[in-house]
Amino acid sequence: MQEEYNLKKHLRESARGTASNIGEGFGRYFFKENLRFYGIAKGCLGEVKSDLYISYDVGYIKEEILQKYIKQAEKVEAKINGLINNVLTQIKKHANK
Repeated sequence: MQEEYNLKKHLRESARGTASNIGEGFGRYFFKENLRFYGIAKGCLGEVKSDLYISYDVGYIKEEILQKYIKQAEKVEAKINGLINNVLTQIKKHANK
């Protein structure tokens, strides 16, 4: 029971970290700071995905649930990659001025 509780707690913290770091990055003024926090958000999202796979492997969730949430995580990852690419585009534009 303690292992399941710890896994659930870490999953919630990682999900919260993903959202919080996206918000933190968006609120920053400098491009490098944006990238730093978006990168941290990707790392947190990686932890979410890892926790989902572990939850499945130990039998806490069924495969349908795993696939549903992995698919959602991949959509979030694509959005974060879009934010990162946008910032990189802005950096290139400002470097050419």
